[in-house]
This record gives sequence, C-alpha cells and structure tokens, in this order.
Amino acid sequence: MKFLKNRKFQIALVVLILLIVAVLSINRYSKVNIIRNIVTIPVSWVQKKINGIEEYFKERNITRIQYSELLEKSKELELENQILKEKNAALSLLDEENQLLREAIKLKNIFEGYDILGANIMGADPGNHIYRYKIDVGEKDQVKFDLPVLAANNTLYGRVHSMTYTTSIIVPIIDETMGISGWISKPEGGHVNIVGDIRYKEAGKCLITNIADNVIIEVGDVVETSGFGGIYPKGIFVGIIVEVFNDETTNEQFGVLEPYVDFYSIDKVFLLMEKEQ
Repeated sequence: MKFLKNRKFQIALVVLILLIVAVLSINRYSKVNIIRNIVTIPVSWVQKKINGIEEYFKERNITRIQYSELLEKSKELELENQILKEKNAALSLLDEENQLLREAIKLKNIFEGYDILGANIMGADPGNHIYRYKIDVGEKDQVKFDLPVLAANNTLYGRVHSMTYTTSIIVPIIDETMGISGWISKPEGGHVNIVGDIRYKEAGKCLITNIADNVIIEVGDVVETSGFGGIYPKGIFVGIIVEVFNDETTNEQFGVLEPYVDFYSIDKVFLLMEKEQ
C-alpha cells in the first residue's frame, strides 16, 4: 500500500474524483446534484432573507426621510398660512378703517355744520337698561349729552344718554324713553312723532303717533327726521312704515316703524357734533 502514500498518486486520485463528480453533475437526476441542491437551497433561502431585510430597512429609511421632509414642509406651510392670516387680518382692518373714513366723509358732506366722530360699541350697559349701549368715546373726545348718533348710510341710531371721561352710553330709538320728530318722505309728506314703545322694542320697532288728520301714511312710506325738536338735524333716515292701524276707541291713526338700523348686530356708530361758531 505504499503507492497510496505516493504524492503523484494522491494528486492523480483527486483529479480523477473531480472529473467523476463533474461528469455526474451534468445529469440533473444524479445523486451528486441532489447533494448539491441540499447544500445550495438553504444558502439561497438565507440569501433571500438577507436581501428582504436589506429592502425592509431601505424602505423604512426612505419612509423616515419622506416623513421628515413632509414634516418640515408642513411646518413651512403652517408658517406661511399664519403669515397670510396676519396679512388678511391687517388688510381687513385697513379696509374697515377705510370704510369708516368713507362713511364719515359722506356724513360730513351731508351735514356740513357738523364734525363726525366715529365710535365702537363696546357692549350693553351693565345696568337695568339692556337697550342702552356703551361706546369707546367720552368727554375727552368732546362728547356731550343728547348728541345724535347715526349708523352707516345716514341712518338714525339714537342719542347720547350719559358720558364718562373715556366712554359714553347711547340710547337707540326703540327705547321707550325716546321721542323723535319725523317727516313722511313723500311729496304730500307730513309731520309725525316716532316713539319707543315697550310693546314693539323686543321686535326692534317703534310706534308712529300724533298723525294729523290731513296726513296719510301707508305701508312702505319712508320716515326721516324733520329737523324739529333741537336734537336731530333734518334728513336722517329713520325707517319704513310696516303697519298702519286705527285705535278702536279714539279712531286715532297709528303706524309701526321698522328702523333701518339693526340694533342687535351693529358695532360702529357716528356722532354728529355741531361745530362751534
């Protein structure tokens, strides 16, 4: 058995075995091929799992990057949105101020003998008179008792009731303490009185009284201030007559007036201040 220890013989034997394995591997049904498959199948499965894990973390990494980018973009959009809101608020305020200025100029052109003072309604007076409201101008702004108070488009709100140094209380025309000399705004016209009445103020309306026999009032008639009485100048629009009726006992004629001003939603008014001579 010395030939088994021969170096050349060993090399020749290895080469021969390799050739036999190579030949047998050509046949896919050979046992050698089966042995190879037994070895390679687990290796392939492990490789697939490794590839899957790599893809998983790759996708998660991309997702994290995308999320980070979206989060950053969201912050940018939120900041832009906030800036736009602030700009819109500033523009709205500017537009509101311009509107008030335009309204004040219109009133000044109508009532040349008066200065116009704009004011904001701060809320209802905390006293018992729920139809009396506080405004943000007072004695420091030269506000005086009984100054006429108007709303936009030359419509009558009421008058000044009292003042402090910085604020005032105004009374709307629907208050039962109010009385205004009015004029039916049509060619045949006629004087009437406009008074607040407890039966109508909840509906935001007034009563038309003291209608002369020769004065005909009809539903749809426009009523304005007559200029008599010493408080309200002539030509301020008060409202429209929405109902006409006669008292069954006295046969006296009455009317129900719906003011142009919505006293429950208005928040800005104008005071007519007579210029000092």
